[in-house]
Formats: sequence, structure tokens, C-alpha cells
Amino acid sequence: MKILKTLSLLTATTAFIACSSDDDVNNNGQNLEPKANLQILATTNAQTAGRLAQSANSLEVESFMINIKKIEFEYPETSGRSVSSSSDSEDSDHLSFEELPVQIQDYLEENYPDDPFCKAELEDDLDDPYRYEVELQSGLEIYFREDFTVYATEQDDSNCDDSDDDDSDDDNSYGSDDEFDLNGPFELDLAGGPVTVTEVEIPVGEYEEVEFEMDRSTNPNSPLFQKSMLISGTINGTPLEFYHTFDEEFEVDYEDAGQNLIIDESNNNTVTFNFDLNAVISEVDLSSATDGNGNGTIEISPEDEDGNNALANQIKNAIKNYVDLLDD
Repeated sequence: MKILKTLSLLTATTAFIACSSDDDVNNNGQNLEPKANLQILATTNAQTAGRLAQSANSLEVESFMINIKKIEFEYPETSGRSVSSSSDSEDSDHLSFEELPVQIQDYLEENYPDDPFCKAELEDDLDDPYRYEVELQSGLEIYFREDFTVYATEQDDSNCDDSDDDDSDDDNSYGSDDEFDLNGPFELDLAGGPVTVTEVEIPVGEYEEVEFEMDRSTNPNSPLFQKSMLISGTINGTPLEFYHTFDEEFEVDYEDAGQNLIIDESNNNTVTFNFDLNAVISEVDLSSATDGNGNGTIEISPEDEDGNNALANQIKNAIKNYVDLLDD
């Protein structure tokens, strides 16, 4: 049973750009990391528009909704990259914990009570998508928007105190645990074709893999409330609804272990998550799906009263186990 999701990573192919030019070095001799725009898209494959056929079954997809909780870009184990330090940038102002907006103070105390505050900066460039950057003792960097919501997080191998130690080369390199995180939720309906998940500024360089986590929506006004995926439509003319409540991480990598995702400074970088519904319909047998409670809708979920719970778990397991990465 093969399912859901092929992932296309479409990026401009240029060599890895090291932070070595004079423009990338601040007054303290540290490298400042250049960033580039990245557009993240999600879509189904080109052949899944509308009607999908499976032997005696015909599935018409009207809505295909997913909830992505978080997206992670992981650096290679030895990338040779220099740690960026916007706190040393001439367009940033240092802030103490007491000078942070009370909303950010409350967020840190509630979510990171055991990770002490280390330093913070106020970004003067209003074109930046974030306004405040906070670094905790563990090396976790949290970026807040103008309205104090979290824009992104980034984990550094070294802790906050060590990041300023210029005597150790290891303190200024990214390791396998380093990543650039984007926090959602991103609620998407893919039935109408490609949609933009988000557009973000991301450090230029190479990334070993992309990871995203799907989880239940917490938006009470959304059809996805308490669901992580929802497919609705008809099967052989009968209304159908499939949903699941799984919380799963999807690790995405190229088949060629030596090939990594390259983000360059062209500002037209694109990553596309491609969910292959054709694979679902060709591998998952829907002939056993029934309207057990006779309400006129075939419901497939972990909790449905139609008797399709086992089928829902088959689909869930396929989502978890059958993930391919295709690159152009």
C-alpha cells in the first residue's frame, strides 16, 4: 500500500556560497550569514485534479486539507558554515530581558522555563519578516514578528556563552543537530492545485534534508479542527470523508545521499511538497469502505461508526511508511 506524498524540491543549482567576502564580515571579524528568499509550495501531482479511478471505484476529490505544524531545514554534519550573529550587526540594538515586550517575556517564561535568557536584539530593518531575535542559554534562537508571534526558531550546537568564543573553530560550525525551523500551523487545501505554504528568508547554503511535522489543527473555526488531514468528495457518487488525527514527522531527503538542497542568493528559491494522491488510489483498496450507519456518507476515520476504522489505519500507516522524494 503506497500513499501519499512525493516531495519535489525545486531550487536553483549553484555551488555552495561561503561567507567569505568583505561584505559578509562585521567589525569584530565574525562572518555574517547572507540570507535569501525561499518560497515553500504544496501541491498534489498533476494527474490528481478531480477524478481518480481505482478499478471499480471512482473517487472525486473536492477538498484535500492538511495541517503542517512545523517545517525544519537541517544542515549537513560538516557544512563548514559560519555561525551568523545578527547581534553584532550594525542595524541591531541589544535588549535586556526586562526591555523585551511583556508578551515575549511571558512566552519565554511559559515555554522555556528551564532555558535561561541570554541575549536579545531589536531589528531596525523594517523589511525583515521578524522584529525581535532572542537567544537562550542552550543556543536556541527565537525570532518574533512585530505582533510578538513566533516567526521561526533556529538551534545552534553551541550554547549562548560559547557562541562568542572565537578561540574554538568547533563553536563556529553547524553540526548534525543544527536546523532552521519554521513554526506553523500551515492549514492548506490542495484540491485546487499548488498553494503557497509560506515565504521566508533563510540562510544561504546547503541543507541535508527537509522535515515537516503534521499534527491536529487547534483552530475551532476550521474544518480541520482536531484533525491533521481531511479528504472529502464522492466515491461512485456517494459522499465520502476521510480524516485522521495522527501526529507524524516526515523526513525528506534526496535519493542520492551526496546531493543536498542548495539555497542561493538569487531570491527565487522554491521548495515544493508534492502529495501523490494517485499513489493512494492505486495502492489502497477502497472497495471495503461502507456506510455502516446509513447516514448517506462513507466515513473513514479512527473513530467512524461506519466500520472503516481499520481502513483508516491502513491509510495512516501508508502515510507514515511510504514517502518518496523526487527531484527535477
